[in-house]
Amino acid sequence: MRIIATALAAMALAGVGISGAAWAHHGWESYDSAKQQKVTGTIAELKWEQPHAILWVNSGGKKLEIWLSPLQRMVDRGLTKDALSAGKSVTVDAQPHTQKVNEWKAQSIVVDGKTYDLMR
Repeated sequence: MRIIATALAAMALAGVGISGAAWAHHGWESYDSAKQQKVTGTIAELKWEQPHAILWVNSGGKKLEIWLSPLQRMVDRGLTKDALSAGKSVTVDAQPHTQKVNEWKAQSIVVDGKTYDLMR
């Protein structure tokens, strides 16, 4: 009986851990695909860490927060941290957040004349 109770407690703790991780990761449904557009600007800052990189771009007098793909997907497609250095010009095919002003999700990005498909 004690073994069964221990096993059930372990399973319950594992379930809490998994659901917490799922809750912490946001979904892409918060972005409006019907309003997708090209955003052009200069890279101000880059946060290159899991689960997604975040790029801040100065565009039209605003500092936009642009969420990129998971790091491994970008690296697999040839986009590296060094390619996204501050001061570079970029064009991002992006979708605006439905509630957060100046937050976007990148579908693709053009940097140094090369297009990187991030979501498709």
